Formats: sequence, structure tokens, C-alpha cells
Amino acid sequence: MSLQTVRSPFAISDYTPLSEHQEQTPDSFYDGKPVLHYHATGAKAWIPKAQRGKLPFFPADLSSAPTSPEGDALNGQIEETLEQKVDLFVNSRNLSIFCPSTECGVSIPYQQISIHAIKTLRAGAGDETAHPSVYLQLELAEGGAGDDDFDTLELTLIPQHTASLSSDAPVAAGNGETATAAKSEAALLFEAISECSNLNPDPVQDGDEDDEGVDEDGAQIIFEGDHEAIEGFSGVFAGSRDGGLPPAMPGSGGWITAENVHEYFDEDGNWIGGDEGLWRPRPRSRLRLRPLLGITLAVFILLWLVLPYDNTVRLAFRWNARRLKAALVSRPSEQWVYTRPKYPVDLGEDVVVIVKTGYGTRERVPAWLDALSSDNEFKDIFVIADSEGDVAYTDDYHTRGVHVHDAVGHSLRFHLGAYEGHPRVAKYSQLAEAIYKGDETLALHLCRSFGWELDAMKFISGLEMVYQRYPHKRWYLLVDDDTFIIQPSLKPLLAHLNPEQPHYLGNAVGDFKARFAHGGSAIVLSQAAIRTLVMNQSALKSVYLDSLDETWGDRLLAKALLKHGIYLDETYSHFFNGEPPLLSKVRADRMCSPLISFHKLPSPDAMREVGDYFRNVSKPVMWSDLWNIYGKTPPWKQTDAGISHNWDHVGDPDESTLMIPDIRAADECQRHFNRRSRTSLAWSWNPQTGVCLISHWMIVGKAVTGQVSGINTRRAGRLEAKCIRH
Repeated sequence: MSLQTVRSPFAISDYTPLSEHQEQTPDSFYDGKPVLHYHATGAKAWIPKAQRGKLPFFPADLSSAPTSPEGDALNGQIEETLEQKVDLFVNSRNLSIFCPSTECGVSIPYQQISIHAIKTLRAGAGDETAHPSVYLQLELAEGGAGDDDFDTLELTLIPQHTASLSSDAPVAAGNGETATAAKSEAALLFEAISECSNLNPDPVQDGDEDDEGVDEDGAQIIFEGDHEAIEGFSGVFAGSRDGGLPPAMPGSGGWITAENVHEYFDEDGNWIGGDEGLWRPRPRSRLRLRPLLGITLAVFILLWLVLPYDNTVRLAFRWNARRLKAALVSRPSEQWVYTRPKYPVDLGEDVVVIVKTGYGTRERVPAWLDALSSDNEFKDIFVIADSEGDVAYTDDYHTRGVHVHDAVGHSLRFHLGAYEGHPRVAKYSQLAEAIYKGDETLALHLCRSFGWELDAMKFISGLEMVYQRYPHKRWYLLVDDDTFIIQPSLKPLLAHLNPEQPHYLGNAVGDFKARFAHGGSAIVLSQAAIRTLVMNQSALKSVYLDSLDETWGDRLLAKALLKHGIYLDETYSHFFNGEPPLLSKVRADRMCSPLISFHKLPSPDAMREVGDYFRNVSKPVMWSDLWNIYGKTPPWKQTDAGISHNWDHVGDPDESTLMIPDIRAADECQRHFNRRSRTSLAWSWNPQTGVCLISHWMIVGKAVTGQVSGINTRRAGRLEAKCIRH
């Protein structure tokens, strides 16, 4: 366990507030966030000038001197001390410090803090003003044989009055008083470090245990017999009564020579000397680990056999195993996309598409159908909603109609008839009544008010309805009415998988306890998966009950499948996309992968526009093809590619986006980006806010007045060169 350098600022959201933690029960500690005991911004950090370079935010060329008023207390030693402004996060795992000016920080394990104390700074004998601080001595490296082998560092922290506890509860003062306000910030910081240090005791070192009877290799010499050492002297035995040597130990009755070695060892080197060899080295670690490993393995196998598929322990193990595999194994080539399919698929005969809409968004359905290309292979399209009806649309030659099935009503008629008093059922009844009376204004108002609640009730019932209508289909594709599907990219994926195996595919979201396929990005279920789900009516009953309170129907579907041991297959998650084309985040791990879906196309015009761009596509579309499809030369193929003005190549940031405030010019933002060019793909600077964004992805982008942006053309070109083209 050692000090770790970090390059991204710590955030309050990374931690569980102490007050919230104290209200939790042990069963609710699974989220894994450390507990924040103390937080301060703008604190001063001092180290001796001779030790600069030992912490990343005190670089070797730093020359910033301590500032007043605390700096006045150094009494002529100000030239020998350096200062930085830092943010402090004292949490249950480590002491985290980040310096905004150097854009780096450290996470210090409490085991490396050998000394922490309150240190009062005074300017001189006549100055009564006290400036309390916290003095830390850090062990940056383990010691060797002597005391001089330790690499130590002295760090002084001076929190300012803006610091705050992570809990609103007062801190107990002396004599039973409560005096959060009376204590200095340094005292609060010291107490937080003390508390967290107690939560992280030093590990037992090899030399801390009783080493009696242990040789230099860590093996314990065990003598079996009546030979006991002199009390207080390990390994010292009394001599014989006549002043001679102690009696011989078992197995040491004489020398083993070439002439008698056969009496003690066989031809394979095994001991055959009988009881004479009863003293032997026993590796202490082996004696302890063997039964422990055996017990652990037995418990693990037992738990794996008896725990339900959706148990937290099983899910946590799968989650961490998948992350370990992703870290150790690079993503395989997508060459299989262009190989002969193992399970040939006809999208018209083998696939049914379930389009999920609602009364308030039913105008999207004609646009969804219009966006299908002239080479469309989908034949069976099953539309589900929160009301029954028909939607008319016009193709190239005729006006046609498509029937809309009431999936929510199906739930109530066949599974939830006894729950008419439930609030969600009452809301459905209000909508149904408004539609029946022809009150369009009220119906649309109700849809905007609680349509998302009814949406969660469509997933399970919609799949049950479509399976009853199309039980012979090999694949079931569930999409939203604002989701566009690229059929040439979908087809090779389905042809690569066996529909008689339970497959659950989509864009993975959520934590390990509820990992599910994002509904807007499209969800794919094999025949085996949906058959397992629908045919077990006893298990399905509890899922329908859950739909009355579940927020997200796509998460409810994942939970229902988990009960049958069907987990989301994340191998192909990067094929599915939850963004519109120009805002789709092209990451390094998917440049050469097929792109199956787009989402967030809420208006009919937006859906039809995407359909026009992809109407003539006849082969799988890669993520890197988006520039060409939209008539743009990829930046990495432009000879004069540079900074783009009034354009944005980053898009909406997320938790992984590096946000650097107070940047005064675009070239300054670009310099920050260049220092991170090995892992980043795009940057963007907003002159109005002064915020510089650096992302691990890039987008085709959109026009943004005043925005300045750029792409890592060198890295993108190297990634695109590895793509396999049809």
C-alpha cells in the first residue's frame, strides 16, 4: 500500500457523507464509497524546500513562498519553506489532497502517516496570535536495516475557515460539551485524521510476531520429543551431567555419509529414516494457508450452488471477474463480422421488431416506419403502447395502417386485476378515460405528467404479447419509437450467435447489482431467452407486481431475466448506442466495431433525416464511418486538420471528462490536451465560461458559436488504420 498520484480533482460525490453513513445499516454498505470525515478547500500546504519534488504538487522547480499571516511565524525560515493551495478530503480509506494549480494530487494511505500532531505557529514572543496547523510526517518508502533507510517527508496543513465537516453533527469537546464552532479547523482536521487512522491500522509486519524457532527462510524448526530449551534462551539446551554436550537430537545420531545415505533416503530422495527424522522445517505460511484456501474454496462453491442468480454476492463476483478480464485481455478483432455466419439469419423471417411508443408520442411511429430504407428486411413489426389504436402512415405508393397494442391494459387484464387501487393503475384509468371521451388536451397532459410510469409497465407485457403472436421467431428486437436501427450492422451480430442459447444483448448501464441493457439503445433477446422468461408464469407473476413500482422498465426486464440465470452479455455492448449520430461518442475501443443503433431522435423530422442519411447503406457501419456518411472528411485524413472554430467535438461531458476551469485561451486548453494525448481523443474550450474539456472520445460534432475544439488526429488515425474493411 503506497502513495498514489492522481490527475483528476476529487469530488464530494465520490464519498458518502459521514452523517449519511451513520444512518445506514451494515447491509447498506455495499456501494463501496469511502466515508468523508472532513473536507476543506483552499487550505495551505507547506513542505521544506529541500524536500520539493517528493510530492507531485510540489515540483522540483517550485518557488512559491509561504503567505501571511501564517508565513510570518516562520521567523526568518520563509526561504526554506514552500507553499501550495490544496483541497483536503479526509476519508475512511486515505488522506486525499489535490492541488488545482498543478492539476494533480495524492492519495496517502494512513499507514504512511507515521506522525500527526497539532502545531501552533506564532510570529514571535510578543505576538499572541496563534495559527494552529496539522503537522504530518510521511514515510514515502519502507525502511531497510537501519533508520537511515526511511524516506520521510514533513508536511504541514493549514485549513482555512472555509473548511467543513462532512457531517452536520457537532464534534464532542472536552468535559462533555459540544463545540464544533469553538474548535479550530486544524483541530477538526487533526481529529478526522486520527479517527480515520484508527480505521486503518498498520498491517502486521514479518518482524512483529514472535519469531522464536524461525529460521532465516521463514521456516519453523519443530523438535518433537522431550528436548526442551533453557527457559528464556531460544534454541539453547542444557549439557550432560558430566559437562559434555547435550544429548543428540532425534535424527542426529551420527553423520550421514556416502556409505550410509541409503539408510536415510531412497533413490528418489524421500526420507526413510523412520522416527529419527522427526525434526523438520515446516513453512508456517503453508501450514496456515492450506486449510484456509480449502475452506475458502469450499465456501465459494457452496455459495455459488445455493445462492439465487440475482444474489448480490454472485453479481459482485461476476462484475469484478468481468472487469479483471477486460483489464487483462484486449478486445478481439471484429473480423468475424465479415466471415461466413455460423447461424445464418433472415431479418424478415427470423426477427420480430417490438416498437415501444405511447399515446403522447404516437406521431413518431409513422416517422419510424418512413425511416426504413428501400432495402428494409423487417417484415413483422409489433407496436406496443399504453392505449389501443391504429396509426396511419404513407409509404412510397400507399397509405397503410399499423395497429398499436395496449401493453399496459394487457398487464391489468391478465395479471394485475386485483390491484385496481394502486396509484399507477389509477393513473392508467385516468388516461384511458380521457382517450375514450376524446379529450385530446387532457390525454396529452396526462401523458406528459406520468407517461414514464406507464412506460415501465410495457416491457414485460409487451414481450409476452409478442411471444404469444410470434413464438417461432428466433430473435426479438425491442426498440423505442425514437430509436433507429442500422440493419446491415445488426444482421452479422445475430448470425454470429445461436438463438437456441439464452442471449440478452444491449448497451450496458447500471451498477453491478442491476446491470441492464438501456432500452433506448435497443434490446435483443434470443428465442431461448424470451421463452424462458415468458413460459415460467409463477416467476412472471412477481415481475408484473414489481412493474407497479419500478421506475425503469429496461431495468425490470434485466431483473426478471436474472431470476432465470440470464445475464446481460456485455461482449457486444459497444455495438449499441444511446445518442444521435452527430453526438455519438466514438471511443478508442469501438472505432472499428459495428454500430447498430441511434437514440434521442424525438421529432419525426429528426428520425426521417437519419433515415435519409442511412437509406443506401448496404454493409455494416463502423463507428468511424460516421464522418463519411455525413459527407465530412475525417479529421485524421485531412492534411490541414487543425483547430475547429465555432464547433464542438466533445459534446456532453460525463464523470470521466476532465474539466479545467479558468482557461484564458484555446491554445492553453490545447496544451493541457497535448499532455494527455496518449489517452484522450478530443478537447473543447468555451471562451464565455473559460472551461476546457478533455474527453476520451470524439464526436462528429455540431456548431456552437464561439466554441473552439480539436481532435487527436494522430491517435485517431492509428486507431482507424487497424479497422478491417469489407
